[in-house]
Amino acid sequence: MHFTFLGSSGAVPAPDRDTTSIVFVGHGDAALVDCGGSPMQKLLLAGVAPETLSRVVITHIHADHVYGLPSLVESLYLLGRKAPLHLACREEHEPALRALLGVFRQLERPEIFPIIWELVPARERFALENLGSFAVSASPNAHGKMPNIAVRFEPSGGPAVVYSSDTEPCEAVAALACGAHTLIHEATFSERRKKGVGVHSTAAEAGEIAARAGVRRLILAHIDVSHHGDLEGHREEARSRFSGEVEVARELVPYPL
Repeated sequence: MHFTFLGSSGAVPAPDRDTTSIVFVGHGDAALVDCGGSPMQKLLLAGVAPETLSRVVITHIHADHVYGLPSLVESLYLLGRKAPLHLACREEHEPALRALLGVFRQLERPEIFPIIWELVPARERFALENLGSFAVSASPNAHGKMPNIAVRFEPSGGPAVVYSSDTEPCEAVAALACGAHTLIHEATFSERRKKGVGVHSTAAEAGEIAARAGVRRLILAHIDVSHHGDLEGHREEARSRFSGEVEVARELVPYPL
């Protein structure tokens, strides 16, 4: 069992870093969190069998987190998928996601596999249906005016992993990560170059949340392209606030659970 970053950049990709998404791979099943460009290719590059994908979680509907969803659905259909696919999202986002898939008639064509909607309310530690290898729960975070969720994946008897998604530092993420082994926290900017105050986090702020949550490891993701040339600086900034293990997300590399 493991998780793999299919991307780790902010809204703008780079030649060596795509927009942030993560796949959690269990015993014969997998769950994709957010869906950037060419999701099927990235799953294959990560060694994930497409037929094992049981759930897609869309944390919010900013373009870099959702624009690959129709491509994924079409690819799965063309590969012969018949089994339903669970699609989890904030309940406010169901109409927009239906409209996005509707552009390509993916909800009305009878030959396409069923999509089972899992609507997540703005409630802390909301538990999604258990589909196999992972218990999955979600809490609302703080991403400006955009409703959003942080998610926690916990294998039976194994270490929990929490992904903050896009957020300013907030107590809900720290609470969701309490008792987890790993916190994946967005670190879009740095204290040296702050932008989007109140919408995103700096690497130092990610370190503060990791310290408050008491996790053992912090992985920095969703890093703005302007910081890709100084990723070590990002790591050191987080380490100034967190004494545990800190690293920058590595793409297409399995992290064992």
